[in-house]
Amino acid sequence: MIKVLADKDIPYLDEVFETSKDYQLTKLSFDEITSNSLKDIDALLSRSATPLNGILFDGTKVKFAGSLTSGEDHINFKETDNLKIEVNSAKGCNAQAVTEYILDALSVSNEKRLGIIGQGFVGSKLKKVLEAYDYEIKTYDPYLYEHDEKTLNDVLSFPLISVHSSYSKAGKFPSHNLISSLNANQLLINTSRGEIVDYVSIDNSSKARLICDVWNNEPNLDREDIKNTFRATPHIAGNTFEAKINALNIISRKLDSFFDKKDLKKLVIKTKVLEVNPKTISKSLDNNLLPFELIDFFSPCNKVSSIFKKNIKEVKTDINFVQEFQKIRKSFERKGFGEYALAVNKIKSSQQEQLSLLGFEIHRE
Repeated sequence: MIKVLADKDIPYLDEVFETSKDYQLTKLSFDEITSNSLKDIDALLSRSATPLNGILFDGTKVKFAGSLTSGEDHINFKETDNLKIEVNSAKGCNAQAVTEYILDALSVSNEKRLGIIGQGFVGSKLKKVLEAYDYEIKTYDPYLYEHDEKTLNDVLSFPLISVHSSYSKAGKFPSHNLISSLNANQLLINTSRGEIVDYVSIDNSSKARLICDVWNNEPNLDREDIKNTFRATPHIAGNTFEAKINALNIISRKLDSFFDKKDLKKLVIKTKVLEVNPKTISKSLDNNLLPFELIDFFSPCNKVSSIFKKNIKEVKTDINFVQEFQKIRKSFERKGFGEYALAVNKIKSSQQEQLSLLGFEIHRE
């Protein structure tokens, strides 16, 4: 029997393991996942709240670790490789969800010139979608292209900026505090890592608007960072049912493959039908504008921001702040485009293509 320890806040675990004959599943909260609790465990399934490194795994039996995240900055691959532990992430699992969040954020501006920092899964997807909607896009990614500081400065001069860079303090292209100043008329959206953007410096030097979903030293973040943002959300850009299903399917397949099993259940999204009045979106689509009226139904992040700021303000002590932040984050699961099939009567074929590009499915009678 293969013993698996998993973060209890990973949803749908029971469904994946319910018919398993090869795995024994144990669930603990993220702060209970320690080297001691892993001593007799064969595999770990975790979230970004758990750093995967030598301190955690040394002296344990763990041979496989799966992080249900798209980012990997919480993983020390050098240390896990030395311990001969195979570590996998779910890269790309939430690219659609993060794109949806950014589309909602763009509703606060009439500008159509966007600079993208980092052209990975999300950056590439966002570029493809927005260019089809007549946005002028310029990207900066020195890992993919021969981009230099001039390219970065050109991108940072755009009125809209979306950050999707990996995080590093050292190496050839360090991204720590990569962005520390903006102009008053700019809007920056950060869904990658808080430490890439120096929120305090920007707030002190300009009146640029910040829409932030990630924070410095998360989850033990500085509440002052939140107070001064135009919009703040508790790391939920990728927090949709669809993204979570994608992540769990990716990691469970890798777990089965590592132990040479075919025992875990693959989850399937059962789409719900959503009736949409074509009049509410036709004008936008006919003018090749993003249908913000529809997008807001799935990502009402302005409302989420108001609730988040209020809840954080009401936490009177720092003693349990980490737990409170995780609790707030968990309470906000957004609807994903792929969870619904749109029933839109008499919609043009060109409009169907526009909606499909955004990630919507059209309901067929």
